Order: sequence, then C-alpha cells, then structure tokens
Amino acid sequence: MIKLSTLCEKYLSEQWWLSDSTKETTKRAFKYLIKVTGDLLIDRVTYRHGEQYKGKLLERGSSKNTVNMYIRAMKPAFGWAVKIKMLSENPLDHCKQIKVTQKPIRLYEDWEFWRLLRFAPNDRWRAILIAARTTGLRRGELLNLTKDNIRDGFIFVEPKRNTERTWEWEPKDQEIRKVPIIEPLEEILSRLSCYYPLLTDRRYENLLRLKKVGLLTGRVRKCPDENFRRQFVNIQRKAFGKQIGDFHSWRKTFITNMLNELPDYFVLRLSGHSNPKTMVTYYTAASGWQYEQVRKVALSAIKTRHCPEATSRSTEGKRGRYWARTNDLLRVEQAL
Repeated sequence: MIKLSTLCEKYLSEQWWLSDSTKETTKRAFKYLIKVTGDLLIDRVTYRHGEQYKGKLLERGSSKNTVNMYIRAMKPAFGWAVKIKMLSENPLDHCKQIKVTQKPIRLYEDWEFWRLLRFAPNDRWRAILIAARTTGLRRGELLNLTKDNIRDGFIFVEPKRNTERTWEWEPKDQEIRKVPIIEPLEEILSRLSCYYPLLTDRRYENLLRLKKVGLLTGRVRKCPDENFRRQFVNIQRKAFGKQIGDFHSWRKTFITNMLNELPDYFVLRLSGHSNPKTMVTYYTAASGWQYEQVRKVALSAIKTRHCPEATSRSTEGKRGRYWARTNDLLRVEQAL
C-alpha cells in the first residue's frame, strides 16, 4: 500500500494529459492534506479526514471556493486508485463541497464600454475592448489569437501546435468554433504588426525565446500577457477613477446580450460552453431594461381601479371598503 505523497506522484505521472494548472492544483491539495493528516497510507484515509481537511483550510483563511477546488482536485486521484484496485472505495466520495453564496453577475453598460474605449492607450487595447464586447472570447482565446485565425469574416478559435511562429495551446472547451468578426475590429487587427495581434511585438519575441529553451510554461501559454489584468485595471482607473469590474464580465455581458436575441443552443455553441446550466447560472443576468419592464408591469397592476365590490353596494361595509381601497390606489398613483 502506498502513502498519500506517492499516490499524488503516481497519479500525475500517469495522467500526463492534464493541464499544468490542474497538476499544480492537485499537488497543492495533497500537500495541505498531508499537513493536516500526515502522510498516511491511502487505505487509512476516511471520510472524516476529508471533513477535517475542509475545517482546517477554512481556519487558516482559505476561501470556500479554494476548499472546494482542492476537494475536486483530489477526488480523481483517489478514484484512479479505486480503478487500479488499490482502494475499495473513494474516501472523498461523500465529502460534499461547501455551499457558496453566488455573487451578483456584473454586466457592463454600453456607456462604460465607450468610456473605456476613449481611454484605451493604443490600437491593441482598442482591439481587445472591441473584441471583448463583440465576440465574448475568453482572455486566453484573445491573447492566443493569430493573424491566420481571422478569415472569411470570422475568428476561428483553434488549437495550435509548436511551430516556428506558434506555441502549443488548446481552447478551454477543446473544440474548434468560429465567431463572427465586425469590420471595425478586423480593420484594427490588420493594422497591428504582431503575428499574435493582441500581444506586443516585444512580448511575442520574448515568448518565442522562452519556448525555444523549454521555459514556456502552461500557465504562461494560457495567458501570454502576464501584465494583462494590471493594464486593464489602469484603463478603468483613468476612465472612472476606480476599478469597476473584471475582464471576464465582458464575456458574461456578451452571452447575456446574445441570449436576448438568439436561441440558447446557438449561444451555447457560439460561446464554447458545454453545459447549458453553467452558462445560464454563471454567465447571464437581468439587464437594466428588463428591470424597467418589471417596474412598468407592476405599475400597470396597481393602476387598475376595477374592483368586484364596485358593482355591489348592498351594505355600507362593502361601500366603505371599496372607497377606502380606491383612495389608497389614488394616493399611490399620485406619489408615483
């Protein structure tokens, strides 16, 4: 029987196809588990150890999302041990994730887009903002976009191999898809000199050098511009005096807008989502005009003065109640 540390090593060595970020997360998860329980033999690990692990992580200040991520990372490793007959059952199967309150989904308004565009420092950032607003591509998909991915009026999200001009990269959904490109965006992209147009020439050349000597990590390939977030926040501060949102909210804004105009199944394919529940739950929100429509419908409901009691005045009690309700509605209407 092997220990926890050996399980982690053997699992990751055999699952060579896992992404670098997944491997790093799995290593961290097992590292903290060993700190909590010791480097136990894997057949000694129980459900109670999993619950203890969650509690200790929360005590040390880890967020609920982080705890859930570590539990999700370790479950496949124990599941692999079950498949190869090292374990009879997965000790984390009944270890439920902690419920997390979902934060409100932030959508960008049209005026915020135009103000950000006004403060964009160059054509590259103007192209990034327009692409985010009109294509809904992920940050990594935009930064790994090449000139050859733009053709026939579309942006093709495609995997890349190691060549003289490209590094290995795959879309998150691991599917090839295409998204229409508007002419103003295509025009700006054609003016940019870099083969990866949403990277600077200097950054692109540096990445090619790293690839040549074998130092281009999966994390860097996933987000080739390591200063991307800081630059985006700086543009927001110049435009609004503060940070108003993150870049991923552009994707949520795009998906919400498209769902108002197009069938769900098409938006699912367009956005590169595999699970419609995930798309609806985490990427859509009510727009301002929808809330205003609710207000109008609610207002029309209380403006209705018809009351069944108006047609029957057989008793003073009924007449009194009818006129009292009518006066209440009139006061509400005047206040509105």
